[in-house]
Amino acid sequence: MQPGSGPGDSQAPDSGGTLEGGTLTRVAAEIEDTARAAVSPDTRGLLMRALGAPVTSPFRLRGWIENSFTSNANGRGSGVNFGVNPNFKADQWMGNQYYIIAEKPLRQDDTVNFGFRMDNMLGNDWQFTYMQGLFNRAFPNGWFAGYDMPQLYGEVHLPILTPGGLDVKGGRWYTITGFEVVPAADRVLLSVPYSFTYGQPFTHIGVMTTLHITDRIDLYNGTINGWDRWINERYLWGYIGELSWTSRNDQHKLNFATVWGPNQFPSFLPANQPIYPTGYVNVPSVAGLNNPGYHRDDRTLFTLVYDHKWTGKLRQVTSTGAGMERAIPGLGAPLINGVPQNAEAKYDTWYGFVNGFAYQFSDTLTGVWRSEVFWDTNGARTGKLVGDRYYEMTLGARYKPRDWLLIRPEARYDWSQFHPAYSNDTRKSQFTLALDVLVLF
Repeated sequence: MQPGSGPGDSQAPDSGGTLEGGTLTRVAAEIEDTARAAVSPDTRGLLMRALGAPVTSPFRLRGWIENSFTSNANGRGSGVNFGVNPNFKADQWMGNQYYIIAEKPLRQDDTVNFGFRMDNMLGNDWQFTYMQGLFNRAFPNGWFAGYDMPQLYGEVHLPILTPGGLDVKGGRWYTITGFEVVPAADRVLLSVPYSFTYGQPFTHIGVMTTLHITDRIDLYNGTINGWDRWINERYLWGYIGELSWTSRNDQHKLNFATVWGPNQFPSFLPANQPIYPTGYVNVPSVAGLNNPGYHRDDRTLFTLVYDHKWTGKLRQVTSTGAGMERAIPGLGAPLINGVPQNAEAKYDTWYGFVNGFAYQFSDTLTGVWRSEVFWDTNGARTGKLVGDRYYEMTLGARYKPRDWLLIRPEARYDWSQFHPAYSNDTRKSQFTLALDVLVLF
C-alpha cells in the first residue's frame, strides 16, 4: 500500500518455517526444497547455527534483511509507484523488511502439543500490514524506522475427530485468503498483485481451527473481528473459512476461501489519521462521530486458487477473487451525521484475476511470469474513488546462489483502462525495473 492510502502450511526452505496462506509462494519453495534436500538435511538458518541450537530443537529463531530499489521509467513524479507494492517508492532504495520470527511449530502427530509464533517487522513494510488501532500515529507515513507485529498467536494440536487431528490457533495471524503472503522470504517476487494489496486483508485477530479431514483435505473455520484492525470491544465478529484439496499425485491443488463481516468502523476515524485502511473513505465533516450504519456495512470476499504442476520444473497458478461491500459512507453520497442522504451511496464491488508461471531453470534459478487484471468498480479499494480496471504483467527471477542469499530482479508494466492513474494521475501506464536482495538468517 502507498502511505496515506491504506491498504495449508508448507515447509519454506527460504526461512525454515511455515507459509501462511498462499499457493504460488509454495512453487519456488518446493522446487528449492528438493534441491536442498539432496545437499544437506540440516534446515537450520544462520542464526540457529550461530547459537548452537541442535537440529532437532523444537524452537526456531530466524529472519531476514530485505532491501530493494525500484526505477520508474515515468520519472519520480510524486515519488510513488502507484499499484506497485510493497516497493512503492520511485527511484530510491527501500529498507523493506528487517524481520525476526520466534516460533515453535506444531507437531502433526497423535499427541496433544502446543506451539506459538511471534513476527517482528522493522522497515518500510510496516505500512503494508498496518492495523488500525495498533501504533496509531507512532510512525510518520513513508518512514523507514516503523515497527509492526504482524503475527502473535498461540496454537494447539488435538488428535481428535480425524486421524490428522484438529489444530486451534488464537491471536493475530496472516489471512488465509488468496495466494500471496507478506513475509518477503516466502514470496516468489518482490512486488505483489493489485488483488493482494487492494483486494484482500493482510492480517486478522481471532480464533481459527484447522481440521485435517484426510491427508489431502483440510477445512479451516474461524471467527475474526475484521480486516487489519486491532482489538476493540465495539467491533462485531465475522467469519473466515477455507477448503483446501490436494490430488493424490500432488499435481493439482485447489483452495477456496471466504471471509465475511462488518469492516467499516463504529465511529468515523479522525480526519488527520495518517493511514486509512483500504476501503475506507475519509469524510472530515463526520470525523469522530458515531457511525449508525456500521452494523449493516458488511464486506464479503471469495477467493479461489488453482495450482497445477505441469512437470517437475513447471508450475502454473491461477487465482480469482470477488469482493463486495454494502453502501460505504462517503462513497457516492453526501453524509449528514454519518448517514448517506440519497440512494447514490454505492454498493462497492471488486474483482481480480491473476495467472502465474514458475519454471526451474536450475537448482539456483527460477523464472517467474505473472499477469493480472483488477477491477475496482467504484475506486474505494485503490483510494482513487473512481472506477477503473488495472492491469499488470511482471517478468522476474529468483536467484539463490547460497542458502542465505536471495536475489530477485523483475520488470513490470502496469496500465489503467479508463483514467490516468500513474505519475500524479497524468499517465495511464507505468514501467518499473526493480531488484531486491535478501540475507536470510
